[in-house]
Amino acid sequence: MATHRFFVPPPQIADGEVCLYGTDVWHITKVLRLSMGQEIIVFDGRGREYRVRLASTKRQEIRGKVLEEWRNEADSPLKLTLAQGMPKGDKLDLIVQKATEIGVFDVVPLATERSFWASVGKEVPPSKAYQRLERLSRIGIEAAKQSRRTSVPLIRPIVTVPEFLAAPPEADLKLLIWEAEQQTRLKDALRAMTREIRSAIVVVGPEGGL
Repeated sequence: MATHRFFVPPPQIADGEVCLYGTDVWHITKVLRLSMGQEIIVFDGRGREYRVRLASTKRQEIRGKVLEEWRNEADSPLKLTLAQGMPKGDKLDLIVQKATEIGVFDVVPLATERSFWASVGKEVPPSKAYQRLERLSRIGIEAAKQSRRTSVPLIRPIVTVPEFLAAPPEADLKLLIWEAEQQTRLKDALRAMTREIRSAIVVVGPEGGL
């Protein structure tokens, strides 16, 4: 039974065939040393999984034949958005990894007053911001593979707090985790909800709080 899992975007799955490119090719051929004819599991990030037999390979491409397809309902039904104040260094890497593992649907990196990335347009070149988001997306994909999720979290563009508040995502529940709160506990806020919670936004600050 195939045990190795790979994320493949839906456009690369068509007519009973799967195409894998780039680092996946290197991982399959050089790290796992799988041969043509062996099987892998592919998930498309939208809840569907596929059992695939490796069929042919080129230098930067592997094609496989879909043997079986099914829908996996393992992901949480709660659409949870994490709006995370960007911390120092590479700490956001770990946050995205763990958020993916617990089922977060998407992540919004917040450039707050106490974030190093406070003014992305001035202090950080757009190219570097793009590279950062690409890295976070790759971390989310790898974490989804390891935790056996069938969806991949969406990493949103970096926004400032005013930009986020001007057009926040719609949600049944919106929570701000504030370090100075002394009265309302998270448990109390959840118990106060009188309707079913299908979606939620949690806002968390960086080091030093919001």
